[in-house]
Amino acid sequence: MNPFEYANDLMVKESYDVDIEQRKDYKEFLINRSMSYQPDLIHIVNAINRYPDVEKKLHYDFLHSIIPKKKRPRKFWVKGKKLENIELVKEFFKYSNSKAETALSVLTDGDIEYIKSKMNKGGMS
Repeated sequence: MNPFEYANDLMVKESYDVDIEQRKDYKEFLINRSMSYQPDLIHIVNAINRYPDVEKKLHYDFLHSIIPKKKRPRKFWVKGKKLENIELVKEFFKYSNSKAETALSVLTDGDIEYIKSKMNKGGMS
């Protein structure tokens, strides 16, 4: 499970994970960050953020017990791939940021793959 799935699970209360201490993919920072996008959870996340050295189990139990059960929209950090593609479009077409974003909304995945193949400079990475 990734941290965003933990955050979603805490918000909709689908299940309770008793083995949270052994989970290496439970990242408190990312869970707090993804939950802080919800307006009704900002104060709760801020309260737990005041104690950064708290154990995973205590962090999970606090959030699981205090967050009201509610279906909320999931907002993920999906900008990484988009930013990479914007840089490709900017370099390929010699566009500014705003023009590259507009062009990226029109380009298909096949077009982006073509641009990647043309921009490949070779060599060792």
